[in-house]
Amino acid sequence: MSEPKEEGMFRHDALAKGRYRRVPSRWDTEFGRWVSDVGVPRIVAALAHDPDLRITNQTVYEWLQGHAPHPTRALALVEMSGGRLTLNAIYEHAREVRQVEAAGSHDAGRPR
Repeated sequence: MSEPKEEGMFRHDALAKGRYRRVPSRWDTEFGRWVSDVGVPRIVAALAHDPDLRITNQTVYEWLQGHAPHPTRALALVEMSGGRLTLNAIYEHAREVRQVEAAGSHDAGRPR
């Protein structure tokens, strides 16, 4: 009997099975923890009601990588969070991740 296909696997399923490693600096911020708690698919679905706010899963992962969301989307995230997030937390996440990853790239060639 063959193993079931995993083509439709969600990222959180893949993470649970060890297929992807999370970069801690992206998930240890207030914004990163909120995304982790809510889940990428729920965030995408919540913004889908407005054609001007529609995004993909990839968009959320790009935000986690340090790309800041457009202000209208950031405001929608604050509203969606019920006050758990602030605009400052969202944009501070982007700054922190870029700083950490920029510092890491300088150390990439150095012995550990």
